[in-house]
Amino acid sequence: MRMTKEESDRIRIVKWIAIVMVVFLHAYTTEVNFADGTNTAALPGWLMFLETGVSQIIARCGVPLFFLLSAVLLFRADRSYGEVIRKKAKTLLLPYLIWNSFWIVVFIILQSLPFTASYFSGSNTPILECSLQEWFGLYGIGQEYPQCYPLWFMRDLMAVILIFPLIKKAADQYPKAVPCMGILLSVLPLSFYGKTALAWFLIGAAVVRIKCSLMVFDRYSMLKMTGLYCGSAVLSLLWDHPVIRNISVLLGIVFWLRLSKEIYVRENLRRIFLKLSEWVFIIYVLHEMTLSCVRKLCFRLLPAKPVFWFLEYLLIPIAVMTGCILTGAVFKKVMPGLYRITTGER
Repeated sequence: MRMTKEESDRIRIVKWIAIVMVVFLHAYTTEVNFADGTNTAALPGWLMFLETGVSQIIARCGVPLFFLLSAVLLFRADRSYGEVIRKKAKTLLLPYLIWNSFWIVVFIILQSLPFTASYFSGSNTPILECSLQEWFGLYGIGQEYPQCYPLWFMRDLMAVILIFPLIKKAADQYPKAVPCMGILLSVLPLSFYGKTALAWFLIGAAVVRIKCSLMVFDRYSMLKMTGLYCGSAVLSLLWDHPVIRNISVLLGIVFWLRLSKEIYVRENLRRIFLKLSEWVFIIYVLHEMTLSCVRKLCFRLLPAKPVFWFLEYLLIPIAVMTGCILTGAVFKKVMPGLYRITTGER
């Protein structure tokens, strides 16, 4: 089933929504590690309620959305295993190595300078003092997260792509069981490496197998969808249980896919979202470390008062995303060839 122009545009719209959620997910913190100790912010109840609701409930939809869209695009392409591996080596593996190495170098420099060392040494071993095993860990090998924390998504995506023919075969043979398994994995409080990627790849494979469009939810009322999602989000906020939160994420995926229709039909809004979606990858690889740096400076330089914590939570992510876009625009203009390589030819 060929992808229509509308579906392609709506995937780009959803990607922009997802990256905003990922940035706000990483904006949530109550403490920051320095070389000389940890600074903790005793957030008042109203601010904790706000940050938890946005970052720990709503924003949790971001990563599953990316996995789902990646799966649908992969299985729809119907390429051979060799073609997929060659393509992903350029679009995933190479950028993964480049950007993780970039941030390792940045941290080595900042940990070596006297006036920045206390901000970037944290509680971990300084990078130049790491053992060989710890160096492997910096690239996410044998360790839950690589040095550039958000790149765990690319690592898990590459891992699940290695077995995508098996997932496709399972979806072909068991078209009803596979999506059920994916939904169960996404909802149940299980924990293992690659769980999120596997769950949403199973769902994505089933979506393609049954020739179902991501626009299937357009038939449902936006008002009812909003009410259902808001209700699940409030319930998960009041009842802190992993299954309740995971169900809220599942309903959130449906809600955001449905909302993309409302954005798409409004031409001016659609144009803005499509333009912003050009910078999703550059925000993805630059935002978290930049957030961390800015947040540490704010913790040390600004008064430890709720009003400042509130402004930091709202404004730092917006400022970081804006800075990432400007950096990406300059990078693309000045060094277009290198930009294509480092962004996986996106």
